[in-house]
Amino acid sequence: KEEEDKASQYYQLNQQLLLTERKILKICRKAQYVVPFLQTPGRMINCTINEENYGWGVLVSYKKKLGTGSAGSSGKLASQTPGHLHTLDVLLPCIDRHFDKIDEDDKAGSKDEDLSNIGLLWRGTTQHCRAVKKDDDAKLISHRVFTVGLDDIYDLSAVRLFIPNDINPEPARKNVAKSLKEVQRRFPEPEGVPCLDPIKDLKVKSDDFKKLTSRRDTLKERLSSHALSDELDEESKTRMILAFSRKLNLLEQAKVIRNEARSCQGMVMRDELKKMKRVLRQLGHVDANGVIQTKGRTACEVNTANELVVVELMFCGVFNDLSVEQCMALLSCLIFDERLKDDNPTEGLKSYLTNPFYKLQECARTVAKAIIACKIELDEEEFIAKLNPGLMQAVFAWCKGAKFVEVQKLTGTFEGTTIRTLRRLEELVRQLSNAAKAIGNHELQGKFERGSELLKRDIVFCSSLYL
Repeated sequence: KEEEDKASQYYQLNQQLLLTERKILKICRKAQYVVPFLQTPGRMINCTINEENYGWGVLVSYKKKLGTGSAGSSGKLASQTPGHLHTLDVLLPCIDRHFDKIDEDDKAGSKDEDLSNIGLLWRGTTQHCRAVKKDDDAKLISHRVFTVGLDDIYDLSAVRLFIPNDINPEPARKNVAKSLKEVQRRFPEPEGVPCLDPIKDLKVKSDDFKKLTSRRDTLKERLSSHALSDELDEESKTRMILAFSRKLNLLEQAKVIRNEARSCQGMVMRDELKKMKRVLRQLGHVDANGVIQTKGRTACEVNTANELVVVELMFCGVFNDLSVEQCMALLSCLIFDERLKDDNPTEGLKSYLTNPFYKLQECARTVAKAIIACKIELDEEEFIAKLNPGLMQAVFAWCKGAKFVEVQKLTGTFEGTTIRTLRRLEELVRQLSNAAKAIGNHELQGKFERGSELLKRDIVFCSSLYL
């Protein structure tokens, strides 16, 4: 952890230094400072194009966009046209990207043929050419003329070379390349090729430049005095910075992916929400403007069973024609979730229980069809099959005053399952009583309150079985 903290501090300082140097470079590459040194061909220029450093090259020509000096609308229009205001043609070493695609095991001789023709190509672009790397084959290196802007200049050398008027022929470019190589041999690293000084030569006097150079010197001092500067050599520090940079990039990518996942999830949920709103409109819970109606107000009171089915039962008048005991038995179908073993769930039930159950199935089918119509995935038969009449007879007997032992004989479940179902049923009945009160149906409210009283008795609602 301590090593990682040190690496993080060093990396942050290094990033600040790079950012400061980029700002300094941007000031130094302004036309007012640089253009006077670009009027004559032959000056050595170090270029970085699209974050890729091509190294030292030679200036072939300099041009300013035509018409930009004109007054009025014509000058304004010329300056607004796409492209660099100041353009330079620079002869730079490069490697054709075509050779990166050729298979190493290619025995057809196409690579040798391409090498023999490489000198014929004199115009270079970043799309077709890349910068030279240390481990590249020298035979693949060619010198081509690239068109760049002032922002692509990384360094301006004080050295100027003689170049022929026509640089396009291969022999002319080869001669310039030899001169370029000879200069680099005479000025080896670390000092390297002499560059124009921003203050003495370019005459940069900006206040921002002074502040940035002062900040750059401070950051360099802090980096040199950092603990890692003493503990690691230059190569190890470079490896460490690259490794830490990769880690930060991976963390940033993970953050982006997480945000995309959240946004996709949000889009899915928004689609589901729109579909559910359509269901509520179709069933009459809300109006066309999304204002909650009486049905919706009733559904808000219910959360123990499927609200849509329960409300549909209430508003279809199913409970109005049933006795309290029948209502309680019918509601147990929405609570009891034990799996049925029989293909015919109503087998053995009396008609005063089967008829209400069939009405419940009709209401559930109405809800299922509305959901499917609104493009929500749902298996209608599976939805209907969740209605379980397995405890209807037992609940009816319990509400009639039968003892728990007698009631248990009417079920095929464990005692705990029966007790849990009766407790949840009583909770649902209380919620329906509150719902009936909220919509002003006092007759239905009284029926549910009476049902709650019939359910809530004996051992089922004892706080402890040991009392």
